[in-house]
Amino acid sequence: MIFMIGTNMLAGCSMNKLVKVPSKLNPYLANFSDLFTKPSFASFRYLTTAIAVCDKPKNIFNIHNAMADDNRERKARSSYNWFITDGDWDEDEIAQRKADLFFEELCLKKGSQILLIIDDTYNEKKGKHTEGVGKFFDHSKGFIWGNSIVTSVLQAKGLFIPHKAKIYVKREDDVSDFKTKIQIAIQDIIQPLRVPAGSEVMVVFDSWWYSAALIKSCRDLGHHVTCQIKSDKKVLLDNGESLQVKDFANRFEEKEFKRIRLKVRGKKKFYLVVDKIVRLDKTRQVRLVISKQSEGSEPKYYICTDPNTDAKRVLSIYEDRWDIETAHREANQKLGFKDYQLRGKRSIERFMQLVFAIWTGILLVEIENPPRGTKQKTLGDMVDNVKHDSFIDMVIYVWESCNLPIPDEGGLLYKLKAIGLKVGK
Repeated sequence: MIFMIGTNMLAGCSMNKLVKVPSKLNPYLANFSDLFTKPSFASFRYLTTAIAVCDKPKNIFNIHNAMADDNRERKARSSYNWFITDGDWDEDEIAQRKADLFFEELCLKKGSQILLIIDDTYNEKKGKHTEGVGKFFDHSKGFIWGNSIVTSVLQAKGLFIPHKAKIYVKREDDVSDFKTKIQIAIQDIIQPLRVPAGSEVMVVFDSWWYSAALIKSCRDLGHHVTCQIKSDKKVLLDNGESLQVKDFANRFEEKEFKRIRLKVRGKKKFYLVVDKIVRLDKTRQVRLVISKQSEGSEPKYYICTDPNTDAKRVLSIYEDRWDIETAHREANQKLGFKDYQLRGKRSIERFMQLVFAIWTGILLVEIENPPRGTKQKTLGDMVDNVKHDSFIDMVIYVWESCNLPIPDEGGLLYKLKAIGLKVGK
């Protein structure tokens, strides 16, 4: 028997099948074993890994087909459907556990700052049978028919992981436990989050999310908030005067704006800023930052509930809000975050949490096994590494199952070693 093996057969090839969980991922996945029964944990391990290996849309049918047919640990597709829809496990516990592992890996010390970034995204769907589907306004597409999803990201030391995803269901859908998006953010994301003792949480969101209730909830937990605000929000000055923030900004001449420089996503970015301590909507003192990109340009407005945070840091924190946009895009493009073909709200949220779990595992493996060179790998690169390892496992499996002899040095053996393949004892 002759095998023709080349680099074109590496990760991403259509013939790649999951014969076992790559050894690099096993220690990470083992951290979740106590959250499942033994059979459910086996489903968790293979589903999460198969999500990364699968090259087709990430529905259960395709994920199941990404597992090798004769793998003795592979279950019937109905078993994986049951695991997601009715299995006895808590997706919120998965979210907290991977957050714990993320914090532990970063060795956060007392005073370390954790950003909890809140946003939402939309997923277009056909039909009316998926729970929560409806007509929503997406700023990038206009009105769409689909799901509205409240999401969160955790960021520390310049690294981030997706945290939670919760389906928003409109009040008119006659749900007994209706929550606004603000309530979802408070009750399902912010309040349950546990962080290492001594660390500081900064909750970050854009102007749409601004509300006195959200800020109060964060402050009651000891968290601070950095967010953008709209121009019509009123500020209260020390002299008791109340006026819209845009009118307050008009009081400053161009020469009063100071120029600051930030490094944003690897590039230098300049701002013209004025910052003042004010009160906003009868809240405690906040730092207000009025920012322009250039003289005469339309200003933007930001607040931070920690008045000791200077303007440069406020803008830096808010720029980090872009991490959640990256998470939406990459989770969807590389791991099929929005590929679900499920009807129930909780089933969808469980599926998305499995996607977030494998994302985190891939990142933590990369941190523990840093690549040679200085170029930072993208999520796509890291997912390809998992596919590469899976492909090698598949070739080894076929080789050993067929009791093939180990070839001599120089030819095929040399090529196999070149792609990292080890054959035989």
